[in-house]
This record gives sequence, C-alpha cells and structure tokens, in this order.
Amino acid sequence: MIDLARSSSLLAVACFALTVSCSPANEPPPATPKPNAMPVDPPAASAPAAAKAPPTTTSAAPAATDAKPADDLADRVPDIEYVPTPQNVVDKLLEVAKIGKDDVLYDLGCGDGRIVINAAKKFGIHAVGFDIDPKRVAESRANVKSNGVEHLVTIEHKDIFDVDLSKATVVTLYLLPELNVRLIPQLEKLKPGSRIVSHDFDMEGVDPEKTWTVIARDHREPKNREHYVYLWKTPLKKTKK
Repeated sequence: MIDLARSSSLLAVACFALTVSCSPANEPPPATPKPNAMPVDPPAASAPAAAKAPPTTTSAAPAATDAKPADDLADRVPDIEYVPTPQNVVDKLLEVAKIGKDDVLYDLGCGDGRIVINAAKKFGIHAVGFDIDPKRVAESRANVKSNGVEHLVTIEHKDIFDVDLSKATVVTLYLLPELNVRLIPQLEKLKPGSRIVSHDFDMEGVDPEKTWTVIARDHREPKNREHYVYLWKTPLKKTKK
C-alpha cells in the first residue's frame, strides 16, 4: 500500500529542489548599502619633480666684483697685524699721491679707516677701504659715520687679493714687502697714470718713482723713528736685471 502522507512530503521536497536548481547561477546578490559612508580618496600618486621656474626678465643687483661670502672670511687670519699709520705719515701719503677731485682711492688693509676718511675730508673724493678683519671693518665703519663721510667712503669686508683694482686711481698700502709683491698682478690692471703709495715697505722687482723719509711716532715705543713713503705710477717700471 502507498502511504499517501509520506508520498505528499516527498513530492513537496522534490519540487523545492527543482526550483532551487533552476535559479540563475550568475545573478549577484543585492548590494547592502553602507549607511553614511564617506568617500575615500584614491591613493595619492607620487609627487612629480618640482617644475623649474621660468626665467625672469629682471635680475637682482649685481654683487660687488670678486666679492666672497662673509662666511668664507669668518675664520681667516690676517696676513699682517694691524698697526696704525701716524697722522703725519697719512698726510704725506696723500700729498705725494697728488690727489685730484676725480680720483678714487682704494686703501688695501684699511685698519681703522683713517686714510680713506682723511682723503674724503681733505679732497672730497670717493674712497673705499678693504680689510679681512671683521673687527677692523666694524671700527672703520663706525669712524666713517662719526666723521660724517658716509656719502664718500665705503668699507668692505674682503680679502685684498681678491679685489678688482681697475676702478681705482690711487692705491694706498701698509703691508709687508712680500704682500706688496703678491699685489703686482692686480696693480698692473690700474689705469695708466694711477698712483700707488706705500708706508714703510717697498715692492721688490718694481722701481719707485720716489721715496721720502718722515719722522713720526713708532707704535711699539713712545719715541719717534724714521718712516718711509714710496710712490709708484702705472704702468709699473720693472727693475732691470
């Protein structure tokens, strides 16, 4: 005999199984929305190399000729100790240079600035002092200001062997003889007729136009001694061997 109740149950199970097997296999399940989700930015790409700025038609004011950054001079030791030139020797240096109203004076190793200040005050000319010692530069600038000649005198912190002398017509020196010799290539660039005057020390290999003796105080002892003033003119006259 057929159990009608059991047969009905089996028939129902078979129909359910057939329904499931006929459903589309590739139909994706419905997406479940994310409540209040914020959009996520995509990962940032690697930053491109910085673009070069286009060339500009305006340029900054040119730096002083042959100037070196101050940092390059900060630890430099001067080649010679500072010794002030007596005032009557300063007067003689400026006298023998025969300074005119159109002259430009460069003092190489300007110390406290006394030569450039005297030149500006007595002759009204432009003068530039150069020194490698920052203490001397500060002292010179203070003296220039206190003497009211800022409009005529400039003090620059430079190595004198890097200075372009071509704009000078008078150059003053108080250096050792070997330093004077090192300056010859620069001095030869001076305009014809320029004058070079030196306190106490000559320039080996170059004949002076004339030499003077001046009695003045010695810086080491409170007594007078002979000081010497040398004059050269350009083009320099080399000593004949």
